[in-house]
Amino acid sequence: MNWIAHRINSIEELKNTPIEYGIEVDLRDYGDRLILQHDPFSDGEDFDEFLKFYKHGTIILNIKSERIENRVLEILKHYRILNYFFLDCSFPMIYLLSQLGERNIALRYSEYEGIDTIISMKGKVKWVWVDCFTKLPIDKNNYDKLKNSGFNLCLVSPELQGRVTDIEIYKNQLNEQGIVFDAICTKLHNMELWKS
Repeated sequence: MNWIAHRINSIEELKNTPIEYGIEVDLRDYGDRLILQHDPFSDGEDFDEFLKFYKHGTIILNIKSERIENRVLEILKHYRILNYFFLDCSFPMIYLLSQLGERNIALRYSEYEGIDTIISMKGKVKWVWVDCFTKLPIDKNNYDKLKNSGFNLCLVSPELQGRVTDIEIYKNQLNEQGIVFDAICTKLHNMELWKS
């Protein structure tokens, strides 16, 4: 299991994250810089400087500005970071990147975003981001379809949608159905709730 700490957007937060965990970061352009920042029109720390301190697991690159992915890839290559995937790229960019051979990309699945588009991208992208806006959207049938199609699955912990008490409910549902995710993205302080 890859445990991913959600929204680690500063060097200080990175240093306070155990290296056995992966992280999710928010990336956007700010002038000619690539910065870590969730909110638009605000400055943040430089992505390049941040990666000098990166010794962790999988890094989820949540793209907040259109068409910055190639610059991000250049920086990842410079730091020899291979364990990553892009999140929230526009579909035209997902298609373009996949045509260039980039497979470290996540497609979204939720109660509002269906499985057909994901299955059509089989072999072109590696990850599925299973979001939980109002409920756990995946069942054993769709889980098996996605896993049998070769996808890795990352679950969005329900507290990221404001429902921390659903963690225990989701754990029970997943165990009962025999669903095992490749990664779970959660707040650092909720890792132990998932592990217990």
